[in-house]
Amino acid sequence: MKFSVLKRIHFIVIIFLQLQLIFLYIVRQNPLLVEKYYSNTFYPYFFNIYKSLLNNISFSIGDFLYLFIATYLIISFLKIIKGGFNFKYIITKILSIISIIIFIFYSSWGLNYFRLPLNKKLGYNINYTEKEIENTLNILIKNSNHLHEILTNNDSLAVKVPYNKAKIASLIENGFNFDLEKYDAKPYLKNSMLSTPLSYMGYAGYLNPFTLEAQINSKVPKLNYIFTAAHEMAHQLGVASESEANFIAFYTCIKNLDPFIQFSGYVFALNYCYNELIKVNPLVANKEIKNLNFGINENFRELSQFWKSYQNPIEPILKKGFDSYLKVNGQTHGIKSYDEMTSLIIAYLQKRI
Repeated sequence: MKFSVLKRIHFIVIIFLQLQLIFLYIVRQNPLLVEKYYSNTFYPYFFNIYKSLLNNISFSIGDFLYLFIATYLIISFLKIIKGGFNFKYIITKILSIISIIIFIFYSSWGLNYFRLPLNKKLGYNINYTEKEIENTLNILIKNSNHLHEILTNNDSLAVKVPYNKAKIASLIENGFNFDLEKYDAKPYLKNSMLSTPLSYMGYAGYLNPFTLEAQINSKVPKLNYIFTAAHEMAHQLGVASESEANFIAFYTCIKNLDPFIQFSGYVFALNYCYNELIKVNPLVANKEIKNLNFGINENFRELSQFWKSYQNPIEPILKKGFDSYLKVNGQTHGIKSYDEMTSLIIAYLQKRI
């Protein structure tokens, strides 16, 4: 009797999975409706409820949730091995779990993947010429050099951020400013308890889509910490696109009153812009980058050495999985979507030249 009821529940959940897939297909075709009714109406209200419940808890509930899920999956797998393989029951249960996860994921945050693109809302032309990339890189290098000299008084020294990471988080939370668009929420940040695993996975941070906590890898160098914090907070406000979250991180960093925060925004933007130009014209890119202060290159070496120290054979596999996840959710270039912030930065700076 009990098994029969469970079987019926699984069947209903699987039917619900099919209905969800149809709904998601329809939603993908209607970004204006998603923007109006979900991203700008439901989501801010939903996020503020979650924030009121979780913001004052010092540790990450999302980390505990992932640990619980991992433990549950391991125990379930061991039970399956011990109890024998009932193929039909296993498939039914897996599909039921997938159905529940999809529902929670898309209702709590994931529908933001299908909202109106930021460039359309801001009226930005995201097509650009090689000359525009070069000009943008030149602007970013000049601003980075200027801030670097203010912060070090020596163009050969790397910038050392004098604050602890709690202070950095506070500066970004209180100074988070994306006044190009209105958001009815204020983001907040938590250090992840899983920072060591995240380092080996190659991640500086993540947004937990089930608890809406912006998580950051507390082990990353401070300049990386600054930009990642702003990036994850952008996700927390309902910006799902990686390129858009990167652009908002750049914008809010350079608008911050603190010069160390500004510096992080400029140097990460110039790195993305340099990587874009080098694909188009390596000679010009390498010529421009020679104008960068030696001390800033030292900062980049520090970042590179940190990530190299955690390289392992599993990281590329995990990155491949994340790449597929992004593509499924409409980011056609997958992990390369991060680089597409360049087009938004070019459009933004071109409007101000």
